[in-house]
Amino acid sequence: MKPVDPAATPAAFSGGDQPDPLLAVLLGDSGSLTPVQIAGAADNAGNRVRIRFLVDCGAENDGLAMIAESLAPTVRVDFTDLDACRRAVAGTDAVTTFTDRLCPLAAQLKGAPGLWGRKDLQRRVLRDAGVSRVRSAAPRDEASLRRFAAEAGWPLVVKPADGVSGRDVWLVHDAKELNRFLYETRAETPDVGGLPAGMFAEQYLTGGRPSAPHLADYVSVEVFVTAGRVRTAFVTDRLLPERPCRETGLVLPTSLDPGGRAAVIECAVRALRALDVPDGAYHVEVKPGARHPDIVEVNGRLGGFVARLVRYGTGEDLARTALDAALSRPAELRLAWYRAVLVLLFPAPPGAALITAAPARREISRLPGVLAVDHVATAGRPVHWRTGAAGTVATVWLGADDHDALRARLTDTVTLLGERFQYRDAEGQALRDDDWWTRIARTRTCT
Repeated sequence: MKPVDPAATPAAFSGGDQPDPLLAVLLGDSGSLTPVQIAGAADNAGNRVRIRFLVDCGAENDGLAMIAESLAPTVRVDFTDLDACRRAVAGTDAVTTFTDRLCPLAAQLKGAPGLWGRKDLQRRVLRDAGVSRVRSAAPRDEASLRRFAAEAGWPLVVKPADGVSGRDVWLVHDAKELNRFLYETRAETPDVGGLPAGMFAEQYLTGGRPSAPHLADYVSVEVFVTAGRVRTAFVTDRLLPERPCRETGLVLPTSLDPGGRAAVIECAVRALRALDVPDGAYHVEVKPGARHPDIVEVNGRLGGFVARLVRYGTGEDLARTALDAALSRPAELRLAWYRAVLVLLFPAPPGAALITAAPARREISRLPGVLAVDHVATAGRPVHWRTGAAGTVATVWLGADDHDALRARLTDTVTLLGERFQYRDAEGQALRDDDWWTRIARTRTCT
């Protein structure tokens, strides 16, 4: 990547009589853009893009393939067969994906393999480049994990090196919690030494004081790279995480001051430069820090939920910007916010095993400021914190004129959800653990 040039003005794309560019998009579940969003963004009268969808073969993907086939030419291919995938993207101008687990394959098909799916190697590169100060290790067994803990100090984060969506992310504060982690995972792995294969450990980053108590101490940065240059980037705030370190939502626009925004964007750009990424859209999680920012992780695709938040808050089509970046077309974006927006990923408490009562979708929809309710889990559904984002029990989109009003609406929403959802633990006992949502609810500043 070339250095950031804030004054750079994207040159016009020279269409002329040339055919519209053809973009191959690898589809998978839980993508940050849906096939409908991708196809809609591609069908732009001013600058069209032809889409070729690729879907992994197998009966479990039939539904996704049927949706894709209704929108654009679609190829079903075995994603484990690299040669077959290369034949499927032959003749296209670029390849991209919006699904975490497919980023390594997309990179291979671009001919520029990156470090997606290798959080351990990614951290090592960032540290060697001076972008990160976080110590990390890929322990082979229980003994090497204990040695790393003794050297690095507490707390630690232990997670799969190829993990996605917060699945199996453990926050370990002391030796007692490390023993619990080892005890719970020992029976699940055939590996000698009691440690699941592919686990990765690193120091837990402590961020700076957030601008409001309902916010997390980290943010995320969406970065769009075209022709080796960062053409545009913006920052998204995150809601206070649930234990052990589960994501609970995103807020836009950011409440960081201009200096804070500039610092985290520069940190994200330095990380992408160190990883030598090709053109495209990237999602970088950053902890601002008391002195200077540090990287949580870098993802090789547009951030989840972000495009819809931008549409709700500005009316702009972020999906189009992402497609342009993938095709090395100028990806210019100027966001003018006419309201503050957030998506709430309401979590079950850490000890919950089963939902025994749940609110009605209609009841949630009637709350002030609710823009949409994507899903509400029903009674009888099993839950477990280790599933990460997949364990979200309700997804609610909220909007308001400003951040204070949005915070009040968030308080109303988490209070209703916290009171209506009921759970049992693994022993079948009724569970009441309202620590997270009451912390959110105590942050009300206006009505």
